[in-house]
Amino acid sequence: MKKLFLLLSVAFMAVSANAQVYVGGGVAIGTQDWKYVGSSTTYKFIPEIGYTINEKWAAGIAFGWQGTTKGGPKAFSLNPYARLTFFKTGPVSLFADGTVGYTYAYNNPKYNGITCDNATEVFVGIKPGVALSMGNHFSLVAHIGAFGYQHTKYSTLGDWDNDSWVAGIDGNNISLSLYYSF
Repeated sequence: MKKLFLLLSVAFMAVSANAQVYVGGGVAIGTQDWKYVGSSTTYKFIPEIGYTINEKWAAGIAFGWQGTTKGGPKAFSLNPYARLTFFKTGPVSLFADGTVGYTYAYNNPKYNGITCDNATEVFVGIKPGVALSMGNHFSLVAHIGAFGYQHTKYSTLGDWDNDSWVAGIDGNNISLSLYYSF
């Protein structure tokens, strides 16, 4: 057991010495007006960990937790991705994340008078973004929009499914994260 712990410690230090591992994520809070529960507060916490393979490629995973007060919907998500940085000038980089994301939502509000106990959502697509390097260890990262296919299944509506194509860069779908590379 001691040898395994020592091996993992040495491997972690070797990876960290090259500043290839990054951790970060985003936090959001806001208000929303729901038809059946009134005004409520929404919150989101999205920790993320990744590994920079080279100057163009990185891979990582983002975990998400979001919820709404006053009995509103809650959800968790898992979003692994491969990141391609296709443009870099000075501290600014443009990238695209290819992702297959999974979200499980529960305690959803009523839909046409029927309470939706849960829903699952799968997203396959690309999420473009921009990164701003703020020194050796910190980066500010923004994802702006998404392009891809989304499948949602609501279990209490007679296994009702919804398939949609997502395409757009807009102000309603922006996430901002802070990364620390070590």
